[in-house]
Amino acid sequence: MNTMLGLLHPQMTTASDNSEEPLQAGNYCVSFIDLLGQRKALEGQGLLPPFTTEAERSALNATLRKSVGAIIKLQSQAEEMLQPLLSPRLDSPFRAALPPEQHAIWDEMHFTRIKTQRWSDGLVSFLCLGDKDVKCRMNGVFALFGLAGTLCFLGLATRNPIRGAIDVAWGVELHPGELYGAAVARAYELESEVAQYPRIVVGAETVKLLQSHHANTEQDLYSQNDKSLAGLCLNMLVQDVDGNWLVHYLGEEFQTAISHAHHAEIYSAAKKFVFEQLMEHNARKNTKLALRYSHLLHYFEAHLPTSAEVAQPIIPPDVAR
Repeated sequence: MNTMLGLLHPQMTTASDNSEEPLQAGNYCVSFIDLLGQRKALEGQGLLPPFTTEAERSALNATLRKSVGAIIKLQSQAEEMLQPLLSPRLDSPFRAALPPEQHAIWDEMHFTRIKTQRWSDGLVSFLCLGDKDVKCRMNGVFALFGLAGTLCFLGLATRNPIRGAIDVAWGVELHPGELYGAAVARAYELESEVAQYPRIVVGAETVKLLQSHHANTEQDLYSQNDKSLAGLCLNMLVQDVDGNWLVHYLGEEFQTAISHAHHAEIYSAAKKFVFEQLMEHNARKNTKLALRYSHLLHYFEAHLPTSAEVAQPIIPPDVAR
């Protein structure tokens, strides 16, 4: 068996220094998502005002909508996206067409377990790669790719940009749904130091894990399903100019598997926001952000939707590139 498949060993029990209660350490795949712009949204804030006037209430409400409202929206979107994956439809037409004796196999192949840890203005979604109850671990990895890519794409369209990262390493659930360890640290490092602007960076170890499953030669249904999903995830990657692998949410594979008929509409709204951000940062002589949004705009212009027509490129020909 390929060595990377060894990541899928059962969880390893370790002893706590302060208690006889064992800790369960295992390998995890982690998606770290950070909502951008919150520092600016909270700039100058302090104690709550005494609310002596309606204007003070309105001002605070505007701040809450800009900051807290955006976080609540991000959390709600993530929950809505994951729910169908965590609770597959038993009335699926394809499942119904299978012989009754194959329903249990179908259900096992689609079962996954993903947990989400709310982290201030971000989200940490994760799955254990050694979960004995999950027959096809790549279901969860595919779900994290789809979740992170969609949140990034939608974030631009709704003017609440995010950035993020996905990586694999060991971790320990200190409490149910509270993950600690190298997996969180690696994903956070990629998000905070490498991603830098609205994109989803995928760690090198995650790419190796996908390649390992895609190269697996075992012929059982579960291995073959994982092989197919790993290939799908690999096809949803693109290498950026800095050498980092990204979730390619504008790619044809992502559009076919995730965004479907909504892709063109989201694309138009997202590209409009990217262009407006570029113009704003140009006007303010903010070179760092102008360069980042210029690069992001080039990404959009290089990957037009394939399923529907969109408006003509909105960047005027006289804008420096």
